[in-house]
Amino acid sequence: MTSARWLVLTWRLPAASSTPRVATWRSLQRLGAISLTPGAVILPFSEHLLEQLEWIAEEIVQRGGDAYVLPVTELAEADEEDIRRRMRGESRREYARLRDAAASVEGRELAALQRALQRAVDRDHFTAAGRAAAERAIRHAARRKEQP
Repeated sequence: MTSARWLVLTWRLPAASSTPRVATWRSLQRLGAISLTPGAVILPFSEHLLEQLEWIAEEIVQRGGDAYVLPVTELAEADEEDIRRRMRGESRREYARLRDAAASVEGRELAALQRALQRAVDRDHFTAAGRAAAERAIRHAARRKEQP
């Protein structure tokens, strides 16, 4: 059997309330998922992401919806490149926001910024540009904070 390269989650939730939809989308964003269509996202395959998507699928079913986690062994090269480009773009924008926020961070905000950077790194499945600059900016902010 060819090993999976991608994971696709497809789902449908009852239209009655937007709360389950919002909660599902936030969970998927935390993983760095990219939307393919309304109700379908894609992530690169890893055991960790497979487990996370299975948990999300179970939550969807418990909320009265339908969900399927589909391992995908192959996509057209152009589609794969588009997905990688979109994932890198999301990460690059997130790193830029973190870098910009580090310029004016104060007090306890620094710890929150450091946690946000770690979450961004966890979601950066294809090593987007901007990570090093965000890390440098946050280190610089930490040094500024230490100076009297």
